[in-house]
Amino acid sequence: MAVIGIDLGTTNSLCAVCRDGKIELVPNPNGDYLTPSVVSFGDQGEVYVGKIAKEMQITRPKQTFAEFKRDMGTDRIFRACGQEYRAEELSAFVLKKLKEDAEKFLGEPVTEAVISVPAYFDDDRRYATKNAGKLAGSRGCPRSHAHRHHPGRRPHPAD
Repeated sequence: MAVIGIDLGTTNSLCAVCRDGKIELVPNPNGDYLTPSVVSFGDQGEVYVGKIAKEMQITRPKQTFAEFKRDMGTDRIFRACGQEYRAEELSAFVLKKLKEDAEKFLGEPVTEAVISVPAYFDDDRRYATKNAGKLAGSRGCPRSHAHRHHPGRRPHPAD
């Protein structure tokens, strides 16, 4: 069972794993290391994440969302195909995709993820990121931790 590290970015996201003492970037099915942080919905409720979703921004702009990370921890609602989503739910689709890509790459289940967040994220945004990790890991990734990028910072008790 593996632990992965995820940089959940506003524009692109990235996943890595430590194996044999070395950090390895996890490629997506396209062979790229960066996965666009974009989610799109099909007419039948299909969820598309990454490059294909980014391409759908042109043909399905009302059902495709990008840069939703900016709204983490807020009450903003995104609507598509008769459903409502919050930023952490859209982020969960991205996290789930990265987790699935990592499991395919590693050939084993991913049990935990460390998700990085910007230093300026307040507690609401950090909690929303943790919640997105839980939503993404409903099948085997029960503990996700949101940590701030901040050199020399002492951990907060909530970390």
